[in-house]
Amino acid sequence: MLPRWSLPLLLVVLTGCSSATRAVRLDTGHGAPIVFTPRSGAVPVELDTDDFEEAVEALAQAVRPSMRPQEAARHLFEVEPRSGSYLYEPRSHRVIPLGPGEHLEGGPPSADVELTRAYLRWCGRTARPGDCLSLLMEGPTVTGDGRYALSMALAQGVVLEEMMGAFKDMADPQAMVTAVLWTWTTYCILLAVPEPFSKGVAAVMTASLIAYVGVDTFWSLIVGFKRLVEAADRATTFDELREAGEHYGKVMGRNAARAFAMLATAAIGNTAAGLGSQVPKLPSAAQAAVQAEAQMGIRLAAVADVGTVAVSAEAVTIALAPGAVAMAARGTAGGASAKARPTVSRAWGSFSGFKKALGPAGPGREWHHIVEQTPGNAKRFGPQALHNTENIIPLDKDQHTKVSSLYSSVRYDITHSFTQTVRQWLSTQSYEVQREFGLLAIENVKKRVW
Repeated sequence: MLPRWSLPLLLVVLTGCSSATRAVRLDTGHGAPIVFTPRSGAVPVELDTDDFEEAVEALAQAVRPSMRPQEAARHLFEVEPRSGSYLYEPRSHRVIPLGPGEHLEGGPPSADVELTRAYLRWCGRTARPGDCLSLLMEGPTVTGDGRYALSMALAQGVVLEEMMGAFKDMADPQAMVTAVLWTWTTYCILLAVPEPFSKGVAAVMTASLIAYVGVDTFWSLIVGFKRLVEAADRATTFDELREAGEHYGKVMGRNAARAFAMLATAAIGNTAAGLGSQVPKLPSAAQAAVQAEAQMGIRLAAVADVGTVAVSAEAVTIALAPGAVAMAARGTAGGASAKARPTVSRAWGSFSGFKKALGPAGPGREWHHIVEQTPGNAKRFGPQALHNTENIIPLDKDQHTKVSSLYSSVRYDITHSFTQTVRQWLSTQSYEVQREFGLLAIENVKKRVW
């Protein structure tokens, strides 16, 4: 018989390296990979209730949930059907079933039958009688992946209820929630195999998730889900499954759970390119863009260019097109200083050259420099670091005016100075800090925080 992977041993390997700083390797297919060190202290991007519900409601409008959500999720992520134990084949990066579970020959064990009854009673108590999470579409009892999906539902009950509220005007809100749950769970199963590897839609989702939660939190989600799998496989009662789910819920946290659910909703029935095009439009995308550059060295706007993501105990390796690499990461290649600002593929020596090439920003919009085009910045960083397609974006005129007013104001809560304007304070900072602040300013002005 083919060897089986040992989950407890893998957990020792993974958690044993938890204190080490994990590098990000950016493989563009041109020369040696760029080795990028993520900034420490990243936390999940904040997603408030209203923004989250509005986002998933809008995303769901383009989705037609499948009658067989587990099968649809497997097809989306190219996961083979499996039962019981499984093998991970490194060469083809596939999860391969090792055959039907042994218990099928003699009928379901009594513990599985009782757990299934408890699940159906739980569905009834939540006013959704029957097989409310579609866990029994492929078998008579809650086993295998169904246990993990149920644990996830118990872990994120509040987030699922928020989605139910967002989907209330759909023909079948429960079908949509179930589709999201199975998409979420099936993606996590990809993370549970040794040396997690994702491609296509899963790769774009992985990179996007890291942008929203950071490398360290993403790592804790992998390890946490492996522990959930182990606990769910051991569980003989509904309460034990609930306990496993609630423990994972604490590991994940509300903001990461919302980001996960939002991305899973966007992924349903989508392609890698389609998902990648939606991510920059999601709530708090400006903050996620900052984190994408600080945690992975890639531009969130080009996340669709991510081809594969592989995770080991030492590094996250991302294969992507060269244009997706952020300037901060390019500055670390070949031993160059991180402060160097190399010329990007579309950069100009002046703002007038940029406008001549690209024309107006659009009706009701104006071009905005994330890192301002002040004389001091032009002297320090060079004009091409300012006048390029990564640094100049279109903004609504009203929002552009408000951001400019913020920069001209004295704000002690931001600068800790009663005399300096925000612009004067910011002019002393590095390019990276100015860019992070610029993206955050756009987001906070939009939300009326500043």
